Amino acid sequence: MRLFRVDENTRFHIDYTWFEKNGQDVNILIRKYLSPEQLEQYTSEQLDETFDFVDPDTAEVHHITRAAYLVRAEMQHNPNFLHQGLPIAEAVFRIFLVNNNQPLTVAELAAYLNRRPADVIAQIGGRNVYNGIKPIRN
Repeated sequence: MRLFRVDENTRFHIDYTWFEKNGQDVNILIRKYLSPEQLEQYTSEQLDETFDFVDPDTAEVHHITRAAYLVRAEMQHNPNFLHQGLPIAEAVFRIFLVNNNQPLTVAELAAYLNRRPADVIAQIGGRNVYNGIKPIRN
């Protein structure tokens, strides 16, 4: 296995296949970010339904669950969803949830979080994977 060194220019994203390989269901994790009202309004089956979502910025079509759509639509502007008190890895996961999992470099994540790139690398750049956050190897 070839060594891979993470630096400020390394791009990360959520690797959704990681959940399957590790016997986890990402939809259960995503549901924890929904409000009690949203959870009451929809059944689990409805929250897991997938549909085509057209990204208004790129016009790309993505297949997403209703739960993921609700998190993205309602939490991206909520100041309580992303805040300084969150652990770095949790904050990065939330960033990818609301940005449609568009890859970001360590430097971009650090700027978004108002943290040092070295701190971001220390939290997500090692061998342990947190909620599928993995580097994109070119």
